[in-house]
Amino acid sequence: MKNPVVRFVILFVAIYGSWYLLYELWLAENTPIDTILIEWVGQSSTKLLTWLGFEASYQSMAHTVYLNSLACVSVGAPCNGLALFALFASFILATPVSVKPKLLFIPLGIVVIFLLNVIRISALTLNFKYYPESVDFNHHYVFTFIVYGITFWIWMIWVNKFMIPSLKTKS
Repeated sequence: MKNPVVRFVILFVAIYGSWYLLYELWLAENTPIDTILIEWVGQSSTKLLTWLGFEASYQSMAHTVYLNSLACVSVGAPCNGLALFALFASFILATPVSVKPKLLFIPLGIVVIFLLNVIRISALTLNFKYYPESVDFNHHYVFTFIVYGITFWIWMIWVNKFMIPSLKTKS
């Protein structure tokens, strides 16, 4: 295929679409991967809050982060970051760049997204404790915008550092 943009779009849709169909139709939510990610996000958020000086705990059975014994945030499969990891990796995999930088950039990007998610859950926990009236708005809009915005920024780093130079050498 001559046009690299068309090639990228087709490849991206094929990769992400395949993952989405596999996950939604066959694996579904609450797979062992979901459970592990929920635990990691919940435990890590609790550790971050504790490190910041808050009395935080995590209840594994309910997947809930507590602050001063108050149940604040439940972490579910949609909030564990897996879908965003797949979206991020699909974007990188679809670019016309050699495999070696992809093998480094994808795990690094997923770690950054995971850490953002931990910060997001920690902030929502504090938000619930101190300003509960704004949790819904912050959860659905503010933090979503921030996490997707930073993911987009990471993609732009990839495009400028790896994809554009790769396209220039091929022309």
